[in-house]
Amino acid sequence: MAISPELRAIIDGVPADFARPDATVADVRAVFDTIHSQPYSDELVIREVSVGDAGYAHYHHRGEHSPWIVLHCHGGAFVSSPVAEYHFYAELIIDQLHCQVVMPDYRIAPEYPYPAAHHDCFQTYKALLEEGVDPEHIILMGESCGGCLAAGLMLRARDEGLPQPRCFISLTGWFDLSVSGPEVPGKDPFLTPEWVRNRGRDYLAGAMPLDDPRVSPAYADLTGLPPMYIQVPEYDTVREGAFMLIEKARLDGVDVNSELLPEMIQGIQGLTNAGVPEAHTAWDKIREYLAAQGVDMRTLNPGS
Repeated sequence: MAISPELRAIIDGVPADFARPDATVADVRAVFDTIHSQPYSDELVIREVSVGDAGYAHYHHRGEHSPWIVLHCHGGAFVSSPVAEYHFYAELIIDQLHCQVVMPDYRIAPEYPYPAAHHDCFQTYKALLEEGVDPEHIILMGESCGGCLAAGLMLRARDEGLPQPRCFISLTGWFDLSVSGPEVPGKDPFLTPEWVRNRGRDYLAGAMPLDDPRVSPAYADLTGLPPMYIQVPEYDTVREGAFMLIEKARLDGVDVNSELLPEMIQGIQGLTNAGVPEAHTAWDKIREYLAAQGVDMRTLNPGS
C-alpha cells in the first residue's frame, strides 16, 4: 500500500534529529513550536474558563451550537504546547465532527510535574458535570500524551463515583510511558523510544516508575470504563502501549473497537489541514464509530 504524495512530503521533510534522545525540554518546545500555533478562522469562538489551578478553553463555530461536546486532552509530550497553541486543533475537530470542543489547559512539566496535568484534565471534566452537562453528550478524546491523561480522567471518575463520558476515542494515544515491547516495523519520523521515555521522566520527576499504572494505563485495572475506539498507526513508536491497552480493556470487560492504520504515523489525524488524504480517512472512521454509538453529529442547534 503506497502512501499519498502529501504524506510522503511531510515525512521526508521531518529533520533526522527531530526526536533525538538527548533533546532537552527547551529543544522539544522549540521543535513543537514549528508544528503547533497554526492559524484558525474568525468563525472560531473561544471562551476561556478558570478551574482550580488551571482551566480550559471552550470552542464552537459562530452560529452553531451542537449538543455534543468533545472533551479533548491534547498532546505535547507533557512538556509543551499550552492550550493557546492548540486552538487550531479544536477547530480541526469541529470541522470534522461539527461539535463543541472543550480542551483542558493543563499545566506542563517539568515546571509542574505529575500529578498536575492529570489533575487539571479531571477538574475540567468535573467542572462540566457540575455545570449540568449530560455525560452522555461528552465524547472524550486524547491525542498522544493526551490519551494517557484521558485514561487517567476516566479512572479517577470511576474511583470517585462520577458518571463516565459517552465513549473514549484515542488519536494515536500514548498509554505506556516506558515504551516496552518490540520496536515498530517501519520508521516513525516524529518519535524515538528513548525520546518518549525522557518526556515521561520529565513529567514524573522520579515520583514513580514509568510503568506505574497511575500514569501508564496499559497496566491499570480498566473495569467500568466506557466504550473505546483506539486508532493505532502501524509506524507509531508508542503503538505497543495501545495494543496493551486494547487487550487489557477487553480482559476487564470494556467494549473496545480498534483500528490498525497501515503505514500511518504518530499524529496522522492532525494532518487534515495539510491536505493529507489518510488523515481525512482516519476521521471518516471516527465518524463511523460515533454513528455506531448512536451519536449523530449532524444534529445542530442554532446559537451565537
